[in-house]
Amino acid sequence: MKTGKWELKDIIMMAILGVIFSAIYLAIFDFGMVLSTAMAPTGLSNYAFEIIYGVWFMASTVAAYIIRKPGAAFVCEVLASIVELMMGNSGGLTVVLTGVIQGAGAELAFALFRYKKWDLLSMTLAGIFSAVFIFCYELFYLDYIHLAPVMLITQLLVRFVSAFVFAGLVAKLAGDGLAKTGVVKSYAIGQVNKAAAVYDEEEN
Repeated sequence: MKTGKWELKDIIMMAILGVIFSAIYLAIFDFGMVLSTAMAPTGLSNYAFEIIYGVWFMASTVAAYIIRKPGAAFVCEVLASIVELMMGNSGGLTVVLTGVIQGAGAELAFALFRYKKWDLLSMTLAGIFSAVFIFCYELFYLDYIHLAPVMLITQLLVRFVSAFVFAGLVAKLAGDGLAKTGVVKSYAIGQVNKAAAVYDEEEN
């Protein structure tokens, strides 16, 4: 896949995804609070947000999977965090900072593949990198560094699984679903699907 310059349609797509995922991020935070309360009697409330943490990496992986250009993962994740803040997230500017950190992690993963691999592996790795980057930040910002090593390791492992499920699998299925509808036919993902369809027809 050749990468090119950004076009107006790319910016529009990232703006749309940024707004959609900012709303999702706000909703999933509220759900996390409910889940944490529900899990409190079991003593596992610390894992509540870890279970759903991968959702917060989806803006970057979905945008990258559809647009397939350098910078898409980072910009869309940051944009989603900015809109989330504007929509009422109580975290203040730290919300944007987490977007920058998570977006940088995802962008690095796609860069390692030289922006040529757009599949479940690259998307999962992007999610895992985001998880590692933000976890390192939270070690100090949320004082996770004072937790027992076993707790830290298990929380990170659960976050990895969440990254695979949401930022990898669910994000890919969402992108493929959009591609089948033809909504993103003018983007890189649509062109790839079109080429594959033509190849299948020729084979038949």
